[in-house]
This record gives sequence, C-alpha cells and structure tokens, in this order.
Amino acid sequence: MIDGKLSYKGNYVADKSKNGSDKRKLSSWIDSFLEFTDNLETSPTYRLWAAISAIAATMERKTWLFENDPLYPNLYVLLVGGAGTGKTRSIRAARNFVRCLPEPLLAPTSMTMASMADILNDSKRIIVRHPEAPLEYNTLYIAINELSAFMHDYKHAGELVAGLTDIYDCDHYGQARRGGDLRISIENPQLNIIAGSTPARLINLIPEYAWEDGFTSRIIMIYADDKPSIDIFHSAIKLMPNDMIHDLKIINSIIGEFTWTEEWTEAMNAWKELKFKPVPSHPKLEHYCTRRFTHLMKLSMISSIDRSNDLVLTKDDFNRAMLWLLRAEERMPLIFSGGQGGTDSKAIDEIEHFIRMAGPDGVNEQSVLNYARKHIMFATNVTKVLALMEQSGLIKMTKLDKRTGLRHFIANQQAIGG
Repeated sequence: MIDGKLSYKGNYVADKSKNGSDKRKLSSWIDSFLEFTDNLETSPTYRLWAAISAIAATMERKTWLFENDPLYPNLYVLLVGGAGTGKTRSIRAARNFVRCLPEPLLAPTSMTMASMADILNDSKRIIVRHPEAPLEYNTLYIAINELSAFMHDYKHAGELVAGLTDIYDCDHYGQARRGGDLRISIENPQLNIIAGSTPARLINLIPEYAWEDGFTSRIIMIYADDKPSIDIFHSAIKLMPNDMIHDLKIINSIIGEFTWTEEWTEAMNAWKELKFKPVPSHPKLEHYCTRRFTHLMKLSMISSIDRSNDLVLTKDDFNRAMLWLLRAEERMPLIFSGGQGGTDSKAIDEIEHFIRMAGPDGVNEQSVLNYARKHIMFATNVTKVLALMEQSGLIKMTKLDKRTGLRHFIANQQAIGG
C-alpha cells in the first residue's frame, strides 16, 4: 500500500470510487495555467496548447465518447517555431503538473519503437470500479522538448512512426521481436504526445512523401513567433498552485462516457454540412484535413472536463474547441514557409555575410564555394543559392574568369546600407 493506493509489479491499481465527486476550486484549469505561466517568455499560444495537452494526458483512457467506436481524447501536439521562442518552457510547465499526479507515467526522451513498446507495456493502469469490472489500459505521456531527440531520422524511424500511428487510435497493439520468442501484446494502449521543433528541422525530418501518410494527419501543429518580453529580474517566483494540483487530480479521477446536448450535435452537424469550412488549403495539410472532425470532438471533451466533472458536451465546448482549432490552423501554413527552403535561406544569410565582409573588392566564386563547404553544415546547392542572390540583388557579379569560368562577387550596396 503506497499513499492509500495498491501497487503490484509496477502496475498502478487505484480505487476510483469517488470518480471526480470532489468539488473543483477553479472554473477552468486551462485558464489558470495561462495565468500561472504568464511570467514565462513564451507565446500564449504555446502555453494554451501545453495546457490542453496536459489535460489530455491527465484524462488518460478513463473517459471516452462513443462515435461508432469509443473515441478517446488523446492528442499528438507539436509546437513549431524558431529557436528561443519558448517551446521548451511551455512543455516543461505542462510536464511538471502531470508529474504531480499519482504515479505519473512519463516517457523518456529517446526511444526506439521496441523500447517504447516495452515502456508502454509496463505502464499499466488497473482501475477498480465496484461493482463494475476493473478498467485496464496502458498509458504514456511523451512530453519532450525537441522532436528530433525522439525521432532522430524519419527514414530510419519507419517502425517508430508506424507504431505511433497505430497506437494513436487506442486499438490493440502487438509487437514480435526478432531472434526470440518475446511477444508484446497491449490490448488497450493510449499515448499523448507534446514535442517542440523548428520549421526547418520538421521539414528536413519528414520527407515530402511522408506528408501523405497517417502519422502527420494525426498531429496538431502549433506555430507561433511571438514571445513577450518579460522582466525576469522583477518577476515573482511562482510555486505551483495547490488549487491547480488539486483540480488536476480530480480530472485524473474521472471515469466514464461523455454525453452531449442537442445544441452540441447540431453545431457539429452544421459544420459538417458546411464541408468543414474554413478548410486549410496548404497542400501539405490535405491529409490533416481528413481528421479535423475527430480533432474537434477530442478538443470538445477536453473543454468539457476542463470546466466541470459532468462529462457533458455543450455548444460552449464546441465553440471553444473550434476557436482553438481554427486559430491553430490559421497559422499552420507558416510552418512550411519557414521550413521549406529553410536550408537555402540560411545559406543565403551566411554567404551574403561572407561576401559583404570581403569589402568593396569582393571575393571570387572559388572562395565562396570553399567557405560554404567548410562552414555551412547542411546540404544545399550553392550554385542555385548564388543565382537566387544575384536575381534578388543581394550580390553582384563584377567579372568572370573566362579561363576557369569562375565569377567574382561583391555585396550589393543597398544590402549593406550604402
């Protein structure tokens, strides 16, 4: 017996007879999270989705909505933005609250599919529900600061990506190991994920063809480039509020099926009749769009449990979930403008700086190529980059060596403020 909870072979066994019957102290846990983290130099958008992810992870596999099959409110959330925009701070804050739950099940940063299956297999819950049968499932919260630390290389992580895709739907997951008789069979798996990435890393990590598979359609990508300036020297140090921990534990104790009001179903059906407008039009979001209705149902469940214990979906939950989703989708295309061609953009910046530093006499093409080879740590077509720089007026060719075919460049005077 550990703090009133039975524990057996690493499996958490809890008597949840109260089932969320304790009184909440907050009107909204998500709103309280935003207030608590307002001293962090990170976008409010990141903090909102970190809070949404924390609620989803806290709900685990204890609450569901019957569509044709049970639908669980687990989410794969990816915070995308430039380095230093506060993704890590938001993720850390969410993870710290989840750590306050009874025996939280948090994943390590780096895993293969085999090791993740082992960890998920060990992360079992058995919920005693007298007089009903026990509720048994396996759950894990993957809350990591950098996606590339978890998914090192899409091309060599096909098994991991396929496994994440499969587990997302909370169906049975099985895995056979090579060279032995070991078999893993998980009847009721469930994963929640929140991770950070820069646009360029995301685009480089996931090749073009992969945007057509099931994994990326299951991810809600959150782009932000705003970061408030906080006076960290005069900001009060905040301890995690007891009221927030108290309410999160209540959310964690709630078990059961969501019901809904007629207004909620009418709003959902009206959106379907409108063909889910407004629809994201970026070509990389084509397959994401097929899951928007599912995403909205999951977000409605999170909105409902955030405000009360009653497990009832209302029109207010529809409106709130829709606002979250549409605001996220409005900025999703910026991920691709910031990541697609990102290597060329960085090459342009570095090469332009190199040529400018050479002064008014400029530099020959061979020196530029040698500089790019030694200092630009990514694969790019330097000849194409130089052509783009000429066309855009950043640099100017001053002469051509007819014998070698190499050119000589200077930085455009307008580019250096002349």
